[in-house]
Amino acid sequence: MSRAMGLDLRHLRAFSAVGNELHFGRAADALHIAQPALTKIIQQLEAEVGVPLLLRTTRRVELTAAGKAFLSEIATVEGQIDRAINRARHAARGIRGELRIAYTDFAINGHLPHVLRDFASAHPDIRLDLIFMPTTLQHVALLQQSIDIGFMIGPFEHKTTRQMIFDQDDYVALLPSSHPLCAQPSLTLAQLADEPFVLGTGDNWAAFRSRLFAECRSRGFFPNIVLEASNSEGIFGLVVAGVGVTIYSSCVGNLPRLGVAVRPLRDVTNKLPVTAVWDRTNRSEVLETFLKFLRTQGRNSVPALP
Repeated sequence: MSRAMGLDLRHLRAFSAVGNELHFGRAADALHIAQPALTKIIQQLEAEVGVPLLLRTTRRVELTAAGKAFLSEIATVEGQIDRAINRARHAARGIRGELRIAYTDFAINGHLPHVLRDFASAHPDIRLDLIFMPTTLQHVALLQQSIDIGFMIGPFEHKTTRQMIFDQDDYVALLPSSHPLCAQPSLTLAQLADEPFVLGTGDNWAAFRSRLFAECRSRGFFPNIVLEASNSEGIFGLVVAGVGVTIYSSCVGNLPRLGVAVRPLRDVTNKLPVTAVWDRTNRSEVLETFLKFLRTQGRNSVPALP
């Protein structure tokens, strides 16, 4: 039978600092308290828990097995406390709630910023927390409900998700402005078959790459990838430097870049969809408010999954 413990947030913060730093001096500095005071707090904590949480020598500090388990558990508690504090502060400022929105490069460079601006203007009592996140990571985050809605490439078909097509862009070619093909007002994807390509990395750009590779395979080639970058700015920089060409979304028209020529691909008729996806089991009133607003802004609705 467990007994009531005389612990407070001070004990948890202190142990978290020591457990992560594994050094009393650095932990004390991080907490802005004296080291003897920190030592006393940890001693009180161990007395309440009833087992040693740390192994101390003159040279180092280590977590015991019990200490590792305790540190893992209080990380969740600390996160909940931090969220509670933030929500209380937001409520005091008249903020009704928070909406966690994940986005990709294509979404944030397209129509999304205008929608977020208009929503924030219409609902100043809702705080928007924007999180850059590749499509594949958004899938996981939605199921874990660590985000409320994601703007990603393509659909995410799961029994708990609902979605709508938010935007649809064309595929375009990006070339160094000095490239001979820039003399043509439009290109075909097949014309780029022998060109060196620069692309987004496989981890961050997996959803886009799979669609692009399918387009290339249908034309009898696979792109010769010479360098990869993790974000759009890196890709643009490589194109400017003449490292290679790339394929991107037509949303690139919203962010012109000196030294990069944009050419439509007249033989690629498939669109690049930016899809808004959410978990239907998420009962957030703030999410429902945003979805009602979004339905007046999105381009096309996708039928709900059974």
